[in-house]
Amino acid sequence: MKYLRFILPSLVFSFLLYSCSTILGIKSPQEITKEKTLNYLVKHNIDTSNVIFLQTNYLDTLKKLPFKPYWEPGFRPIQCKIFTANEKLIFQYSSCEGFLKQTSIYDIFPPNNITPIDSTYTLDDERIIIKDSIPKMNNADYIAIIYWATYTGIPGRKFINKIEQTLNNRNENILILKLNTDFIDYK
Repeated sequence: MKYLRFILPSLVFSFLLYSCSTILGIKSPQEITKEKTLNYLVKHNIDTSNVIFLQTNYLDTLKKLPFKPYWEPGFRPIQCKIFTANEKLIFQYSSCEGFLKQTSIYDIFPPNNITPIDSTYTLDDERIIIKDSIPKMNNADYIAIIYWATYTGIPGRKFINKIEQTLNNRNENILILKLNTDFIDYK
């Protein structure tokens, strides 16, 4: 018990000194080709269907925007958003907010938001940042977008797997998209 009094303040202090990305061991993005990003998923036994890509150089823009209302500007590379069939944002989570289980994603659907979301945000807002067109919904009731990148390493891979497995086990018709946020070389 005594050691918890030391460890907890140390962890909080670490969060104040370092970004979420640093603590999770996430590297800085490097320029990479689409082919290499897809090979990365294959290498790690992650399904490559429904992979979409960020607009050219849009990562710099995302770094200047707040993740959620009342948040400081900054991009959260490991995140998930869920939209209704009417394209309204109903869930937004980043690993920087806390543990995924705090959203009750394993118990209820749609999951709870840990902090308030922008209730005016829609899938059209998301389309602005996506280079590719979003695949047809085929009567999907929900659209989930999982942000990922090769530079997120193990935490990013675990997040993709955890979210996909959890959502695929739901009795809901959910279109799951994986939005790559690497700096893609489109030359």
